[in-house]
Amino acid sequence: MDLDWEGLAVAFAARSTLMNHFLDRATGEVHAHLNGSPELREALLHERSGRYLRIPKSTPDVDAARCRDFAPRMENATARAKALSALASGGPGAFRDALLSSPNDEKAWFVFRDRRVREELKVWLAAQGVRFDTSVPQA
Repeated sequence: MDLDWEGLAVAFAARSTLMNHFLDRATGEVHAHLNGSPELREALLHERSGRYLRIPKSTPDVDAARCRDFAPRMENATARAKALSALASGGPGAFRDALLSSPNDEKAWFVFRDRRVREELKVWLAAQGVRFDTSVPQA
């Protein structure tokens, strides 16, 4: 089965409490539904039957760990110090905002984060018993 890796990565990195993301075990597609929508009720029925698998949301702690793991890779020491200070005082969003002062580090952050999310996804999928092609290219 081909998986919607882009949809999985977006869902896995999301933190919105308004959206619910599911992997369709039969098709590999990712479905997103707003709280309270009629489509969500149907998705919940598919989840109960085992066809859909709810994709967990990221957490501030997981996001912060990604930021801390990326920081040593930053080429700009001043931007690194600023970003780590922002992380400590304002969390992952502040860390990402601080990267704006260093365009190369900002670009590298998105590559790093996408690869990290993809690796976390592979671990999660395997733990859920979802089979996938292990040669899937990195993001």
